[in-house]
Amino acid sequence: MNRQSAIHALILFTLLGWLLVPEPLQGWLFFPVWIGTCWLIFTGSREAALLRRRTWLDQYLLENSPWHRLLRGGALMIAWHLLLAALLSLFMLVKLLVLSPWLWLVLLLNVPLLFVLTRALTARMRAHIKPASLSALVRRFVVPLNVALLTLVYLVVTLNLPQPDMQGQSWNEAVAMHLDVASSNLALLAFFERSYLLVDLTLQWALQNTMGDTDRNGGLALVGWSLLMLTGSAFIWAYVRVLVGADALFRGASIDEQAL
Repeated sequence: MNRQSAIHALILFTLLGWLLVPEPLQGWLFFPVWIGTCWLIFTGSREAALLRRRTWLDQYLLENSPWHRLLRGGALMIAWHLLLAALLSLFMLVKLLVLSPWLWLVLLLNVPLLFVLTRALTARMRAHIKPASLSALVRRFVVPLNVALLTLVYLVVTLNLPQPDMQGQSWNEAVAMHLDVASSNLALLAFFERSYLLVDLTLQWALQNTMGDTDRNGGLALVGWSLLMLTGSAFIWAYVRVLVGADALFRGASIDEQAL
């Protein structure tokens, strides 16, 4: 196993280990795990933003212009990407609390897939990209590619997982009969877990009660499929960002180290 895959596997098994520890230890460890995943997402997300910003500035502005210095990224950019990273990492951790073992297997199998994508893009781009920017650019392009492939597999597996039978039930009946209780003893985490369980149950109910009947329930079908795509892609995006953020933190030259 190479260093990149070892780091990714370590992150994945760290998250799994956090889920397997009993309460109240799991609740106590939530904030350190949240901070760690938030920082990894922030590292990769900010690097990609700086790369885009530098390309725009170099294309249109003179280097000695005061606007070049003002627009190259400061406190506002940091605050925005920290907020985004905090929300994405929180959603990812809540989702992991209720994740099926089959979806855990999908996440595990993504470790070698991400390695192959990174190696392939590096080999293809090495002859065209300056060495100082190669690692950052590879990370920039590998994220949407990996997210697209992994989301497709995630959605296929999700749609084939066993679900409670809610056909013909009203939404209130489905919630009363099938909404699970939160597993966490930490009030903050339990609130978000319960909220996600409600959204996920609504998604399953909407899909079950609109399959094959979209002419009559087109709006409900749209809500169901939109929720499925939104929650699935947001979770996968956060997970891939954690892995790529670890690459930006531990491997190669970051865009921060270049003359920006």
